[in-house]
Amino acid sequence: MYTNLNPRTIGMNHHPFPVLLEAARQSGFRGIEVPAGAFETDAAAAEAGRVLADFGMRFGLIMAPADMYRIPDEEFPGRVREFGEWAHRARLAGCRRAYNHIWPGSNVYSFSQNLDWHNRRLAAVYHVLREEGIQYGLEFMGAKTVRDQFRYPFLHSLMGVVDLAESVSPEIGFVFDTIHWYTSGSRPEDLHYALRHVDRVVNLHLSNADSTRSREEQDDHQRALPGTNDTIDCAAIVRAFGAAGYDGPVILEPMSPTVDRYAGMTALNAAREAMDCLRAVMEQAGVEET
Repeated sequence: MYTNLNPRTIGMNHHPFPVLLEAARQSGFRGIEVPAGAFETDAAAAEAGRVLADFGMRFGLIMAPADMYRIPDEEFPGRVREFGEWAHRARLAGCRRAYNHIWPGSNVYSFSQNLDWHNRRLAAVYHVLREEGIQYGLEFMGAKTVRDQFRYPFLHSLMGVVDLAESVSPEIGFVFDTIHWYTSGSRPEDLHYALRHVDRVVNLHLSNADSTRSREEQDDHQRALPGTNDTIDCAAIVRAFGAAGYDGPVILEPMSPTVDRYAGMTALNAAREAMDCLRAVMEQAGVEET
């Protein structure tokens, strides 16, 4: 696995991409997310890939142009086309991964209706990304405080999104996120499944729970950095993924208050602190970057 700077998840997305890239390079990150828009031209994308290779780095994931499972139906076809255009340039830059989260409920659709609705959208997104050789993955959201916002419950576990993925194609993968795994129950069978299928894991997200709240009370926007408390043993999870042969990106996703603090720091200082945290977890896990 390799350390990846994801500016969106640590409050750094307001910095221009060249500033972020330089901060990532100086801090020792081995990867960085593809910026929104995936560059303006094919030539610019290819050049960005060459620059990263010269730095001994690579791209992590390409973000979607919108929340593909929340935008209105009339907007969806255009966003799918846009995603395909971004994916084309991302591929030229050397990126091979993308993902979206799946909301754990709906105020409009019953479970079966929502399943059909997601199936249709997932198929459309998957096929346009597959044409560009981009591996697509789904992320579930486990927090009860998020689930309780919806009238009709929906998928909120790893195996739930895996089942949704396989209803379209077994090529569709998933994200393993430590906080979502914890809030969905820390089921060992889910972790075991992920470790047995690391070829389908498009990203590993590390964050810790708020130690002042119970599992059911966790606020998805209030998290802690790995290693700051003993609620989630991120090092043990990294060790397990390393032993299983996971070779994809690993990122921090600590939410507030960390992202609020990083947002007020220089890009270099925030990147260095984030890298120090990731490096400490990987050293504790005994895992070296690949």
